[in-house]
Formats: sequence, C-alpha cells, structure tokens
Amino acid sequence: MAISSLSDDHHVVRHVSYQQIDRDDVTGVIRGIFPQAFELLPKDEGYLSASWLEFFAGARICCVAAIAAYLARTRNVTAKQAFACGRVGDVKEACSEYGLKIRVLHEPDDEYFNPAYAAIRRYQSDNHELLDLLASDAWSEVTDAKDVVGMVGPWPRRA
Repeated sequence: MAISSLSDDHHVVRHVSYQQIDRDDVTGVIRGIFPQAFELLPKDEGYLSASWLEFFAGARICCVAAIAAYLARTRNVTAKQAFACGRVGDVKEACSEYGLKIRVLHEPDDEYFNPAYAAIRRYQSDNHELLDLLASDAWSEVTDAKDVVGMVGPWPRRA
C-alpha cells in the first residue's frame, strides 16, 4: 500500500502505557492521559507513532480492538494500558498553535505487521504546553485496554 495523508475528519490512536494513565485511585476509572504519552522517543527521529482508526470497518470499540490485536504482535498490550484517540484535524490544530505544521500519514508497516500504521511527521515534543493540550483536548478520547484486549476478530478493513 502507498503512503497517503489522512483526512482531518479521521482519527489516529496511540497506545498508552499504564505509567502514562491518570486513574482514579479508588475506582480505577481513567481520568485522562499524562502529557508524557506524546513525547517522542529518542529513536523515533521526529515522528510520533499511531494507528489509523478508520482503516478498519465497524464500531469504534471493534476498530480499537483490531489496532490492539495488531500491536500485540510486536509489543506487550495488557489490560492495564489504554488507547488515546484523536481526530486528525484536532491534532493538527493543536500543533499549529505551537508553530508545527504536522503531516498525519498512513504508512502501512509490513515490517511490524501493522497495516493501519500512521505517522505524525514534522512533530516535536519539546513544548510541555503542547503536550498538555494534546493530552487534555486533541487526544482526550480514551479507551481502556481492558475493554478491548482479548476481543476476537475477524477485523474487517474499510472497503
């Protein structure tokens, strides 16, 4: 598959480790995602990894489950983690407020078996205010991994 830009009305999903999740101490309910979930890793060389939600067809929860299933092929995906979902247009707008003209691209990844792989290019994570905005607004829709881990496919792709 060729690399293509994602539409502003589509969504990208980021896998979030349990250390980056703000949970209620009593109920365990997710209150939000810590801004550090959107920091670049030194090896990432300027882009943020995500997955394209609309690559799959069906209900949102099923699409997130499909992303979890693909990610589980190459990393540990557990019920203590989460998936943050952001509308592409909202992520672009948040970044543009801090002078970043990002590109959100569908880059199918055969090497890591993720056909829904998306890369946020021209991204920088050295501004804590931007990371706060992404966590509290642009990527604020969160799915608890316990709700999707273990769901069984098949995972239909978009037509």
